[in-house]
Amino acid sequence: MVTTFYMPTRIVAGAGSLATVGDLARQLGMTKALVVSDPVISAQPFHADALAALAEAGIAVARFDGCGIDARCSHIDEQGERVRREGVDGVVCIGGGSVMCTGKGVAIVATNNKPMRDCTGVGRFDIKALPMIMVPTTAGSGSEVSQWTIVKDEERHLKLLGGGPLSFPDAAILDPATLGSLPMHVAVPPAVDALTHGVEAYLSGIASPLTDAVALAAVRLQFRSMRASINSKDGRAREENLVASCMANVACGNARLGHAHALSLPLEGHLDLPHPVGVGVLLPDVTAFNLSVLPDKVRPLAEALEVDAAGLSRAETIAACAAALRQLYADIGFADRFTPDQLPRQRVREMAERAVPGLYAGFSEAVAGGPAAAGDRTVIASPAARTMTVAQAERIFDNCLA
Repeated sequence: MVTTFYMPTRIVAGAGSLATVGDLARQLGMTKALVVSDPVISAQPFHADALAALAEAGIAVARFDGCGIDARCSHIDEQGERVRREGVDGVVCIGGGSVMCTGKGVAIVATNNKPMRDCTGVGRFDIKALPMIMVPTTAGSGSEVSQWTIVKDEERHLKLLGGGPLSFPDAAILDPATLGSLPMHVAVPPAVDALTHGVEAYLSGIASPLTDAVALAAVRLQFRSMRASINSKDGRAREENLVASCMANVACGNARLGHAHALSLPLEGHLDLPHPVGVGVLLPDVTAFNLSVLPDKVRPLAEALEVDAAGLSRAETIAACAAALRQLYADIGFADRFTPDQLPRQRVREMAERAVPGLYAGFSEAVAGGPAAAGDRTVIASPAARTMTVAQAERIFDNCLA
């Protein structure tokens, strides 16, 4: 099997690394940067420090602080037009996943001069995005090193994915100072999201020794540090969690994401479920589902999840991996089941059918009016190691209901 591993983003990590943002912007040829953030992050001292560093480097700044829970097509299109109008030549994102996806979308539409909706799908634009610097403020999405952006199409109630090699961020700054002000309820969801990236990359059918090495190390580091990072705000643990979440996205950027993301997508688009909740709740069940066909990966993943597998059969070890994930959720205050409000039982079959196009379908069936006629044996598009049918997805949804 031919494999590739591509990661062009420069990663600058460690305490104090945020101070390099001005120099990095100048090296990338920026003279005027759009700084993208949200109302909470833009009020933090480290945000002011970043603006000061940009000013000291001679970079003029325009600001957009209006990001919300999701990156939205309307915001992206408005800011893309603004960027072209005001002569902005670079984007600096300071925030969580929605902020970075918003900024990435702006960088794409600004150079390609078309709406974000027309840029969704795989490689559906031809001109390289504006230079980008990403400063994540959660140990979560890993969007700082990802070519992909996930956006909400408000008019059609859809979550869409767009990207390609022309939209990799140029630099990522991982400074643990950005995590210091995170309250627990804000820190938990992105941390769980990051864990899904590492696990799903490891369980991918297109994984390679390169992606396995990064994914497994990311899972091990995340699992080891997540409790202390969230519950006690331990500085060392925060730094490890931030680096681990970045590593996890390096892995899944090359090995792709699996069933947790494919099944979560319709829940996010049609039920307005937050992304980390969707993928996180699904992760234990889809992990067990895929491990059943990956016998050589069972014990390495168990070790990364700190499972004592001595004397356990393979099936018991797989069950213990799922249990370890759920115990972690309990320890950090993340619900491991969907409530009836989040996923009504009467819509389970519909959601399983809507998952058929998979995460990487772009416009395809999702925009054309919903899933094609799907039966129990219809396969859900996914690069995961094990093929999943609609009927199997329906059972997993049922298992994840409270």
